[in-house]
Amino acid sequence: MSIGNSVIDVHAHLYPSSFPNKQINQILIRAQNVNVASVVAVSETLEDAKSIFALKNDLSIPLDLREMIEPCAGLHPVTPQGAKSVVKLDQVNGILEFIKEKSSELVGIGEVGMDFTPHVLNNAINAHPELKLTKEDLKSIQRDIFIRQIALSLQLDLPLNVHSRSAGHYVLDCLRDYGARKVVMHAFNGQIKYAKRGVEMGFYFSIPPEVVYLPQKQKLVEAIPLSNILLETDAPALGPENGVDNEPDSIVFSIKEIARIKQIPIDEVIRQTTQNAYKLFPRIKKINIT
Repeated sequence: MSIGNSVIDVHAHLYPSSFPNKQINQILIRAQNVNVASVVAVSETLEDAKSIFALKNDLSIPLDLREMIEPCAGLHPVTPQGAKSVVKLDQVNGILEFIKEKSSELVGIGEVGMDFTPHVLNNAINAHPELKLTKEDLKSIQRDIFIRQIALSLQLDLPLNVHSRSAGHYVLDCLRDYGARKVVMHAFNGQIKYAKRGVEMGFYFSIPPEVVYLPQKQKLVEAIPLSNILLETDAPALGPENGVDNEPDSIVFSIKEIARIKQIPIDEVIRQTTQNAYKLFPRIKKINIT
């Protein structure tokens, strides 16, 4: 499955730990074959961010493929190990210093945000019983970490790539209260009324391939103007088939489903979302669009 004009994936976890059984250069070739021009690679940890830059400098990967990778760096609210939030407190300074050090090479800060999913909070409490933390304590920790990354985004004039699972309106309130200006809400799963509030604040919403089977994402596409929509894959998650590894080449499913829902040509989806991506992420290498 291919598309006619080049497109941009604004949110993917493109580093070896996300794809332990695949080669990143082969993933990029498959993306290139369906005309993906750029992949905005987001990190969850400092180690992930360093991995993204290692790929950018890996001479075993052809230059045209390395140039597809557009790096972000940020601290995700949930750790991969399952011990949530609390362990991140001692990681904040490291990621902030890394972002400052690499600021001229980054296209944005992310993946950042808050995650109030009940099992996430429960796992954190169970992982650290000695701390006697409540769910409200954990939410406060996430919020503090998020605020520090918002402040740095404003200082460096870099857009934010934002996670908000089960915390949509709290995240939007935080972004508003602390003056965030350039924002993409990745895979937003909150209520439509809150998404519309985000649009009023000038924020973008990126649509993953899971939109082909999730009514909530379909309603989001229907409610959000095309001028505020971006394309993402969130590779290796949120693919068009639940439970199967997702790659950036599956962005074609997002495009076609948006076109179907909006009842507009595929080329219009590509043209507008690419323009939107360049507007939010002006450091992304430009490609010709018609």
